[in-house]
Amino acid sequence: MDEAMSSALQVAELLIIKRDCDLLKKVVVQLPPVVITQFTPFVALFCYEAIEYFNKKGHPIEINQSSRYSIKDIRQKAKFFNFRLNKLFQCVDNIDYIQDEHFSQLLKFPEFGPLNLHDNLGIYYDDSKNIIGNTHYAFYVFQDGRDISKPKNNMHSFELIGEELYAFAHDMGEIIGGISSGLSTVSDFIVADFDASMISLHSQDYNTNRCTTSESGNYKIIRLFLLHVVSSIGLLLFLLKKAIIRDTGLLLRLEYITYHYTLLRLDDLDKYCDQHNAKINDNKLIKLLKSFDFKNKCGLRKPAFRNCMMHFSLTDSTGKHLISPTNLNLGIPYCGLIESQFNTGYEEYKSKLEEQLLSIYEIIKDYLSIDMTTE
Repeated sequence: MDEAMSSALQVAELLIIKRDCDLLKKVVVQLPPVVITQFTPFVALFCYEAIEYFNKKGHPIEINQSSRYSIKDIRQKAKFFNFRLNKLFQCVDNIDYIQDEHFSQLLKFPEFGPLNLHDNLGIYYDDSKNIIGNTHYAFYVFQDGRDISKPKNNMHSFELIGEELYAFAHDMGEIIGGISSGLSTVSDFIVADFDASMISLHSQDYNTNRCTTSESGNYKIIRLFLLHVVSSIGLLLFLLKKAIIRDTGLLLRLEYITYHYTLLRLDDLDKYCDQHNAKINDNKLIKLLKSFDFKNKCGLRKPAFRNCMMHFSLTDSTGKHLISPTNLNLGIPYCGLIESQFNTGYEEYKSKLEEQLLSIYEIIKDYLSIDMTTE
Protein backbone atom coordinates (compact mmCIF):
# COMPACT_ATOMS: atom_id res chain seq x y z
CA MET A 1 0.00 0.00 0.00
CA ASP A 2 2.79 2.42 0.96
CA GLU A 3 4.66 1.74 -2.29
CA ALA A 4 1.48 2.21 -4.31
CA MET A 5 0.77 5.48 -2.48
CA SER A 6 4.31 6.72 -3.15
CA SER A 7 3.85 6.03 -6.87
CA ALA A 8 0.47 7.77 -6.85
CA LEU A 9 1.95 10.84 -5.15
CA GLN A 10 4.63 11.09 -7.83
CA VAL A 11 1.88 11.20 -10.45
CA ALA A 12 0.15 13.89 -8.40
CA GLU A 13 3.36 15.92 -8.20
CA LEU A 14 3.79 15.78 -11.98
CA LEU A 15 0.17 16.76 -12.49
CA ILE A 16 0.51 19.76 -10.17
CA ILE A 17 3.68 20.90 -11.99
CA LYS A 18 1.92 20.46 -15.32
CA ARG A 19 -1.11 22.48 -14.20
CA ASP A 20 1.05 25.33 -12.92
CA CYS A 21 3.11 25.27 -16.10
CA ASP A 22 0.12 25.34 -18.45
CA LEU A 23 -1.45 28.32 -16.69
CA LEU A 24 1.85 30.17 -16.35
CA LYS A 25 2.34 29.94 -20.11
CA LYS A 26 -0.96 31.72 -20.64
CA VAL A 27 -0.39 34.33 -17.94
CA VAL A 28 3.11 35.47 -18.87
CA VAL A 29 2.28 36.15 -22.52
CA GLN A 30 -0.85 38.15 -21.68
CA LEU A 31 0.07 40.16 -18.59
CA PRO A 32 0.54 43.88 -19.32
CA PRO A 33 4.23 44.85 -19.48
CA VAL A 34 3.88 47.29 -16.57
CA VAL A 35 3.08 44.45 -14.12
CA ILE A 36 4.94 41.49 -15.64
CA THR A 37 8.15 42.54 -13.84
CA GLN A 38 6.38 42.38 -10.48
CA PHE A 39 5.14 38.88 -11.39
CA THR A 40 8.58 37.68 -12.49
CA PRO A 41 9.73 36.28 -9.10
CA PHE A 42 6.84 33.81 -9.17
CA VAL A 43 7.82 32.66 -12.65
CA ALA A 44 11.44 32.31 -11.54
CA LEU A 45 10.30 30.35 -8.49
CA PHE A 46 8.42 27.89 -10.70
CA CYS A 47 11.38 27.46 -13.04
CA TYR A 48 13.90 27.00 -10.24
CA GLU A 49 11.79 24.55 -8.22
CA ALA A 50 10.80 22.54 -11.30
CA ILE A 51 14.48 22.18 -12.24
CA GLU A 52 15.29 21.11 -8.67
CA TYR A 53 12.46 18.59 -8.69
CA PHE A 54 13.43 16.92 -11.94
CA ASN A 55 17.12 16.92 -11.00
CA LYS A 56 16.30 15.01 -7.81
CA LYS A 57 14.22 12.55 -9.82
CA GLY A 58 17.13 11.84 -12.15
CA HIS A 59 15.81 13.86 -15.10
CA PRO A 60 18.08 16.93 -15.20
CA ILE A 61 17.02 20.01 -17.13
CA GLU A 62 19.98 21.69 -18.78
CA ILE A 63 19.85 25.41 -19.49
CA ASN A 64 22.51 27.70 -20.90
CA GLN A 65 21.75 30.93 -19.10
CA SER A 66 22.00 33.87 -21.48
CA SER A 67 21.23 36.64 -19.00
CA ARG A 68 23.31 38.08 -16.18
CA TYR A 69 20.28 37.71 -13.93
CA SER A 70 20.12 34.48 -11.95
CA ILE A 71 16.84 32.55 -11.77
CA LYS A 72 17.90 31.37 -8.31
CA ASP A 73 18.35 34.96 -7.10
CA ILE A 74 15.21 36.38 -8.70
CA ARG A 75 13.07 33.58 -7.24
CA GLN A 76 14.09 34.75 -3.76
CA LYS A 77 12.05 37.90 -4.36
CA ALA A 78 8.93 35.72 -4.12
CA LYS A 79 9.68 35.68 -0.38
CA PHE A 80 8.88 39.40 -0.31
CA PHE A 81 11.89 41.33 1.04
CA ASN A 82 13.53 38.35 2.70
CA PHE A 83 15.69 40.50 5.01
CA ARG A 84 15.88 41.42 8.65
CA LEU A 85 13.90 44.60 9.22
CA ASN A 86 16.87 46.98 9.34
CA LYS A 87 18.07 45.68 5.96
CA LEU A 88 14.51 45.81 4.63
CA PHE A 89 14.30 49.49 5.62
CA GLN A 90 17.69 50.14 4.02
CA CYS A 91 16.64 48.39 0.82
CA VAL A 92 13.39 50.36 0.54
CA ASP A 93 15.24 53.60 1.30
CA ASN A 94 17.96 52.87 -1.26
CA ILE A 95 15.45 52.13 -4.00
CA ASP A 96 13.65 55.38 -3.24
CA TYR A 97 16.96 57.26 -3.36
CA ILE A 98 18.03 55.66 -6.66
CA GLN A 99 14.70 56.33 -8.33
CA ASP A 100 14.64 59.90 -7.09
CA GLU A 101 18.16 60.55 -8.39
CA HIS A 102 17.28 58.99 -11.75
CA PHE A 103 14.15 61.05 -12.37
CA SER A 104 15.54 64.31 -11.02
CA GLN A 105 18.39 63.99 -13.54
CA LEU A 106 15.82 63.67 -16.33
CA LEU A 107 14.55 67.19 -15.63
CA LYS A 108 15.37 69.77 -18.29
CA PHE A 109 17.10 71.62 -15.48
CA PRO A 110 18.43 68.92 -13.07
CA GLU A 111 19.44 71.60 -10.58
CA PHE A 112 15.71 71.90 -9.82
CA GLY A 113 15.73 68.33 -8.45
CA PRO A 114 15.88 69.42 -4.76
CA LEU A 115 12.66 71.38 -5.34
CA ASN A 116 10.81 68.06 -5.85
CA LEU A 117 9.06 69.22 -8.99
CA HIS A 118 9.58 65.80 -10.56
CA ASP A 119 7.86 62.44 -10.00
CA ASN A 120 9.80 59.38 -8.82
CA LEU A 121 7.15 56.74 -8.15
CA GLY A 122 4.40 55.29 -10.33
CA ILE A 123 1.43 53.44 -8.87
CA TYR A 124 -0.81 51.16 -10.97
CA TYR A 125 -4.45 50.57 -10.11
CA ASP A 126 -7.68 49.25 -11.61
CA ASP A 127 -11.04 50.88 -12.38
CA SER A 128 -12.04 50.60 -8.72
CA LYS A 129 -8.78 52.21 -7.57
CA ASN A 130 -7.40 48.96 -6.21
CA ILE A 131 -3.59 49.22 -6.13
CA ILE A 132 -1.96 46.42 -8.12
CA GLY A 133 1.65 47.52 -8.58
CA ASN A 134 4.28 50.23 -8.32
CA THR A 135 7.52 51.11 -10.09
CA HIS A 136 9.78 50.94 -7.02
CA TYR A 137 8.94 47.29 -6.44
CA ALA A 138 9.40 46.51 -10.12
CA PHE A 139 12.87 48.08 -9.96
CA TYR A 140 13.72 46.05 -6.84
CA VAL A 141 12.96 42.70 -8.53
CA PHE A 142 16.13 42.80 -10.65
CA GLN A 143 18.47 44.14 -7.97
CA ASP A 144 20.97 42.04 -6.05
CA GLY A 145 19.41 41.70 -2.61
CA ARG A 146 22.72 41.86 -0.78
CA ASP A 147 23.98 44.95 -2.60
CA ILE A 148 20.73 46.93 -2.58
CA SER A 149 20.33 46.49 1.19
CA LYS A 150 23.75 47.90 2.13
CA PRO A 151 24.22 51.42 3.52
CA LYS A 152 24.06 54.06 0.77
CA ASN A 153 27.81 54.66 0.59
CA ASN A 154 28.41 50.92 0.00
CA MET A 155 25.34 49.85 -1.92
CA HIS A 156 25.31 49.05 -5.62
CA SER A 157 22.39 48.90 -8.01
CA PHE A 158 21.93 47.41 -11.46
CA GLU A 159 20.77 49.59 -14.28
CA LEU A 160 17.91 47.74 -15.94
CA ILE A 161 18.98 46.95 -19.51
CA GLY A 162 16.32 45.87 -21.96
CA GLU A 163 18.47 43.26 -23.70
CA GLU A 164 19.30 41.58 -20.39
CA LEU A 165 15.66 41.52 -19.33
CA TYR A 166 14.66 39.94 -22.64
CA ALA A 167 17.46 37.38 -22.25
CA PHE A 168 16.20 36.48 -18.78
CA ALA A 169 12.66 36.10 -20.10
CA HIS A 170 14.02 33.88 -22.87
CA ASP A 171 15.78 31.66 -20.30
CA MET A 172 12.57 31.17 -18.34
CA GLY A 173 10.60 30.62 -21.53
CA GLU A 174 12.98 27.84 -22.52
CA ILE A 175 12.46 26.13 -19.18
CA ILE A 176 8.68 26.47 -19.20
CA GLY A 177 8.50 25.30 -22.81
CA GLY A 178 10.70 22.29 -22.09
CA ILE A 179 8.67 21.25 -19.06
CA SER A 180 5.41 21.70 -20.94
CA SER A 181 6.65 19.55 -23.79
CA GLY A 182 8.03 16.89 -21.47
CA LEU A 183 4.77 16.60 -19.57
CA SER A 184 2.48 16.76 -22.59
CA THR A 185 1.17 13.25 -21.91
CA VAL A 186 0.16 14.23 -18.36
CA SER A 187 -2.88 16.39 -18.83
CA ASP A 188 -6.41 17.33 -17.74
CA PHE A 189 -9.60 17.34 -19.77
CA ILE A 190 -10.72 20.67 -18.26
CA VAL A 191 -7.89 23.23 -18.08
CA ALA A 192 -7.33 26.67 -16.62
CA ASP A 193 -7.38 29.74 -18.85
CA PHE A 194 -6.50 33.42 -18.70
CA ASP A 195 -8.58 36.29 -20.11
CA ALA A 196 -6.55 39.49 -20.37
CA SER A 197 -9.65 41.46 -21.42
CA MET A 198 -10.69 41.41 -17.75
CA ILE A 199 -7.67 43.54 -16.83
CA SER A 200 -8.01 47.30 -16.41
CA LEU A 201 -4.98 49.43 -15.68
CA HIS A 202 -4.44 53.06 -14.79
CA SER A 203 -1.41 54.83 -13.37
CA GLN A 204 -0.53 57.89 -11.38
CA ASP A 205 2.86 59.40 -10.57
CA TYR A 206 4.04 60.75 -7.24
CA ASN A 207 7.07 62.33 -5.61
CA THR A 208 7.89 60.43 -2.42
CA ASN A 209 9.76 63.40 -0.97
CA ARG A 210 6.48 65.23 -0.63
CA CYS A 211 5.90 63.41 2.61
CA THR A 212 5.87 64.97 6.06
CA THR A 213 8.36 63.11 8.25
CA SER A 214 9.79 63.48 11.72
CA GLU A 215 13.55 63.73 11.96
CA SER A 216 13.80 60.60 14.11
CA GLY A 217 11.24 58.36 12.40
CA ASN A 218 11.10 56.05 9.41
CA TYR A 219 7.69 57.30 8.32
CA LYS A 220 8.36 57.49 4.59
CA ILE A 221 10.19 54.14 4.47
CA ILE A 222 7.38 52.41 6.36
CA ARG A 223 4.77 53.90 4.03
CA LEU A 224 6.73 52.73 1.00
CA PHE A 225 7.07 49.23 2.46
CA LEU A 226 3.33 49.11 3.15
CA LEU A 227 2.73 50.25 -0.42
CA HIS A 228 4.72 47.22 -1.56
CA VAL A 229 2.49 45.03 0.64
CA VAL A 230 -0.75 46.26 -0.93
CA SER A 231 0.81 46.15 -4.41
CA SER A 232 1.74 42.49 -3.97
CA ILE A 233 -1.67 41.50 -2.62
CA GLY A 234 -3.54 43.67 -5.11
CA LEU A 235 -1.77 42.08 -8.08
CA LEU A 236 -3.22 38.72 -7.04
CA LEU A 237 -6.71 39.68 -5.86
CA PHE A 238 -7.62 42.42 -8.31
CA LEU A 239 -5.75 41.43 -11.46
CA LEU A 240 -4.85 37.74 -11.61
CA LYS A 241 -7.97 36.49 -9.83
CA LYS A 242 -10.18 38.45 -12.21
CA ALA A 243 -8.43 37.16 -15.31
CA ILE A 244 -7.83 33.52 -14.37
CA ILE A 245 -10.59 31.17 -15.44
CA ARG A 246 -10.86 27.82 -13.62
CA ASP A 247 -7.80 28.10 -11.37
CA THR A 248 -6.14 24.70 -11.07
CA GLY A 249 -3.99 25.65 -8.09
CA LEU A 250 -1.45 28.23 -9.27
CA LEU A 251 -3.35 31.24 -7.94
CA LEU A 252 -3.75 29.67 -4.52
CA ARG A 253 -0.03 28.88 -4.45
CA LEU A 254 0.82 32.53 -5.12
CA GLU A 255 -1.77 33.73 -2.61
CA TYR A 256 -0.41 31.48 0.12
CA ILE A 257 3.21 32.47 -0.50
CA THR A 258 2.25 36.15 -0.41
CA TYR A 259 0.14 35.69 2.72
CA HIS A 260 2.84 33.73 4.56
CA TYR A 261 5.73 36.09 3.85
CA THR A 262 3.66 39.26 4.20
CA LEU A 263 2.68 38.23 7.73
CA LEU A 264 6.32 37.47 8.57
CA ARG A 265 7.39 40.97 7.48
CA LEU A 266 4.45 42.70 9.17
CA ASP A 267 5.16 40.77 12.36
CA ASP A 268 8.73 42.09 12.26
CA LEU A 269 7.37 45.61 11.76
CA ASP A 270 4.96 45.17 14.68
CA LYS A 271 7.82 44.14 16.98
CA TYR A 272 9.89 47.08 15.75
CA CYS A 273 7.07 49.48 16.59
CA ASP A 274 6.73 47.95 20.07
CA GLN A 275 10.44 48.48 20.69
CA HIS A 276 10.49 52.01 19.24
CA ASN A 277 7.08 53.30 20.25
CA ALA A 278 8.21 56.83 20.99
CA LYS A 279 10.18 56.97 17.74
CA ILE A 280 7.21 55.79 15.65
CA ASN A 281 4.65 58.07 17.32
CA ASP A 282 1.81 56.75 15.13
CA ASN A 283 -0.99 55.10 17.10
CA LYS A 284 -2.97 54.29 13.97
CA LEU A 285 -0.06 52.30 12.53
CA ILE A 286 0.51 50.47 15.82
CA LYS A 287 -3.20 49.65 16.09
CA LEU A 288 -3.48 48.30 12.53
CA LEU A 289 -0.46 46.02 13.02
CA LYS A 290 -2.11 44.53 16.13
CA SER A 291 -5.13 43.54 14.03
CA PHE A 292 -3.24 40.97 11.94
CA ASP A 293 -3.23 37.24 12.68
CA PHE A 294 0.44 36.70 13.47
CA LYS A 295 -0.39 33.81 15.81
CA ASN A 296 -2.24 31.87 13.08
CA LYS A 297 -5.51 31.77 15.02
CA CYS A 298 -7.37 31.19 11.75
CA GLY A 299 -5.32 28.02 11.22
CA LEU A 300 -4.50 28.71 7.57
CA ARG A 301 -0.72 28.29 7.87
CA LYS A 302 1.30 25.12 8.38
CA PRO A 303 5.06 24.57 7.89
CA ALA A 304 4.53 21.40 5.85
CA PHE A 305 1.98 23.12 3.62
CA ARG A 306 4.27 26.12 3.19
CA ASN A 307 6.96 23.74 1.90
CA CYS A 308 4.50 22.30 -0.62
CA MET A 309 3.69 25.81 -1.87
CA MET A 310 7.36 26.74 -2.25
CA HIS A 311 8.43 23.35 -3.66
CA PHE A 312 6.74 20.50 -5.53
CA SER A 313 7.26 17.53 -3.20
CA LEU A 314 4.18 16.03 -1.52
CA THR A 315 6.25 14.42 1.23
CA ASP A 316 7.94 16.09 4.19
CA SER A 317 11.63 15.94 5.14
CA THR A 318 11.12 12.58 6.87
CA GLY A 319 9.41 11.05 3.84
CA LYS A 320 5.93 11.23 5.36
CA HIS A 321 3.12 11.52 2.81
CA LEU A 322 1.29 14.83 3.06
CA ILE A 323 -1.82 13.54 1.28
CA SER A 324 -3.74 10.77 2.98
CA PRO A 325 -4.92 7.75 0.92
CA THR A 326 -8.55 8.61 1.67
CA ASN A 327 -8.15 12.17 0.31
CA LEU A 328 -5.98 11.45 -2.75
CA ASN A 329 -7.88 12.56 -5.84
CA LEU A 330 -6.16 13.61 -9.07
CA GLY A 331 -9.36 15.27 -10.24
CA ILE A 332 -9.11 18.23 -7.86
CA PRO A 333 -6.54 21.02 -7.39
CA TYR A 334 -3.55 19.78 -5.38
CA CYS A 335 -4.97 16.26 -5.55
CA GLY A 336 -6.22 16.17 -1.93
CA LEU A 337 -3.43 18.13 -0.21
CA ILE A 338 -5.79 20.83 1.13
CA GLU A 339 -8.25 18.23 2.36
CA SER A 340 -5.50 16.28 4.13
CA GLN A 341 -3.76 19.26 5.73
CA PHE A 342 -6.73 21.42 6.71
CA ASN A 343 -9.69 19.03 6.77
CA THR A 344 -11.63 21.26 4.38
CA GLY A 345 -12.22 21.55 0.66
CA TYR A 346 -10.07 23.47 -1.80
CA GLU A 347 -12.63 26.20 -2.54
CA GLU A 348 -13.46 26.77 1.12
CA TYR A 349 -9.79 27.03 2.08
CA LYS A 350 -9.05 29.35 -0.85
CA SER A 351 -11.99 31.58 0.13
CA LYS A 352 -10.74 31.88 3.73
CA LEU A 353 -7.21 32.65 2.55
CA GLU A 354 -8.45 35.37 0.21
CA GLU A 355 -10.55 36.85 3.03
CA GLN A 356 -7.40 37.20 5.13
CA LEU A 357 -5.43 38.73 2.25
CA LEU A 358 -8.27 41.16 1.49
CA SER A 359 -8.45 42.21 5.14
CA ILE A 360 -4.71 42.98 5.22
CA TYR A 361 -5.00 44.85 1.93
CA GLU A 362 -7.97 46.99 2.97
CA ILE A 363 -6.59 47.87 6.41
CA ILE A 364 -3.24 49.01 5.00
CA LYS A 365 -4.74 50.78 1.98
CA ASP A 366 -7.05 52.71 4.30
CA TYR A 367 -4.05 53.70 6.44
CA LEU A 368 -2.04 54.88 3.42
CA SER A 369 -4.93 56.97 2.07
CA ILE A 370 -3.24 57.48 -1.29
CA ASP A 371 -5.20 59.77 -3.62
CA MET A 372 -5.76 58.35 -7.10
CA THR A 373 -7.54 60.08 -9.93
CA THR A 374 -10.29 58.56 -12.06
CA GLU A 375 -9.43 58.67 -15.74
